Amino acid sequence: MKYLRAFIAVALLSVLGFVGLQLFGWVSPVVALFGRVTQALGVPAVFQVLHQIFGLGSTGKSVAFAGVLVGWIGGLTLLGALVRPWQAGAVLGLALLVFTPLEVALGSGLVFGLLLWAAEKLLSPRLAVAAVAPPASAELVQPPHLPNVRADRTNATRRTVTLALAGTGAAVLTAGAGRLISMSGGGSASASAVPVTPGSLPAGVTPVSNWYYVSKNLEALDPRIKAEKWRLNVDGLVGTPKTLTLEDLARFTAVTSERTLACISNPVGGPLISNGIWEGFRLSDLLREVGIGKEARFVLWEAEDGYTESLPLGDALDPEVLLVTRLNGAPLTPKHGFPLRVLIPDRYGMKQPRWLTKITLSATDKPGYWVQRDWSRTARLELQSRIDFPEEINPQVKAGQPITVRGMAFFGSKPITRVEVSTDGGKTWGQAKLTPPRNTSVWTLWAFDWTPTAGAAMLMARAYSGSVVQKTAERDALPEGATGYHRFIVNAG
Repeated sequence: MKYLRAFIAVALLSVLGFVGLQLFGWVSPVVALFGRVTQALGVPAVFQVLHQIFGLGSTGKSVAFAGVLVGWIGGLTLLGALVRPWQAGAVLGLALLVFTPLEVALGSGLVFGLLLWAAEKLLSPRLAVAAVAPPASAELVQPPHLPNVRADRTNATRRTVTLALAGTGAAVLTAGAGRLISMSGGGSASASAVPVTPGSLPAGVTPVSNWYYVSKNLEALDPRIKAEKWRLNVDGLVGTPKTLTLEDLARFTAVTSERTLACISNPVGGPLISNGIWEGFRLSDLLREVGIGKEARFVLWEAEDGYTESLPLGDALDPEVLLVTRLNGAPLTPKHGFPLRVLIPDRYGMKQPRWLTKITLSATDKPGYWVQRDWSRTARLELQSRIDFPEEINPQVKAGQPITVRGMAFFGSKPITRVEVSTDGGKTWGQAKLTPPRNTSVWTLWAFDWTPTAGAAMLMARAYSGSVVQKTAERDALPEGATGYHRFIVNAG
């Protein structure tokens, strides 16, 4: 029963941690431990293996979170059962100092010790026996062969209560973990191939519901920021440090810009790229208002979830670098960075933090979250193209029936000047028709008419930007971004 009592204490501690996280924004030890695990998972070599096993979605992170939770519960249950409550609390507190703030570590250790002590005192069968045992004098007259019925009943009640609490704890933890994982299971890599939405959105703009989503967190653990409580701190080598509210940002000259954003982990032909209409203001306007120190050389970003990145000051002063609050005519959604995110041309998404809370001007660079894990320091876009129709998954077309092969090409702010398509595995190439983008930094849609003959055909596409040709060498997305031609076999019957 001591293991069940320890499990009850662990379950209560875990539930309290999650409640504190959701209601007050406190650091949850389980979530902090998961953060340490994701640091290892984010190393390119490990990340690549996980993507090969679990695909581009959040399954890998969900499995990792489940593993962390099982390890947390199992380890603390064993600890709580084998040593005294205060010893277990002290061990936990010291261990948590490695990856949580001092107050969280000490508080968790203290609460764990108290919960173990309370479980031992309230649910121990020995107490039940002591509570109902007759006085010593009564033992002389009590028939020795008669059982202590009250003690047996009390012990049975204690066992029932212990089992009920343990079962409830298991159910709550399972339901809570399941909800966290299920909330993170959809949309991680969702993006329509060539989004064309009727109504208010122009052709080629991805609806927010279809925007690709990638995060270092489980989606359920992404920041949920209240607008009235959010603040943007601007400090470092500035003339006047400032703390701004969301309302304060409205005084900067508004800018609307259509931009395409791509994830550095997107494989050739992958879905982690989307296009939208952004609204915000120029970072340079904000920096000039606070005053740029003579020694400043870098802009350091910090987000609500602890994500960090940086940008050379010269690049940051580009008028195309924006701080945005809206996407496709509506405020940013929580998963896409509400209330404020960074938008930088010609860079992959890893350089453009969401949930921005701090901007610091510095004389020295500080490697960002993913750079610390050996990803690209500059994250500059590679020239890419993709075939969207026919779809790569089970592509079937009718022999002798003309079709239009469609897709997109993208190279940041650099123009796409030509796209070529091959239907015979690269032996011959034909030029596709381009739809001119509405402005720079937007993907270019293309179309190629083709009448397939019976049998299998290898479709391929490649893009040009002036004298720059899409790289033929096939390279994994990690750590600099994928290269190579998008290709797959189409069956015509």
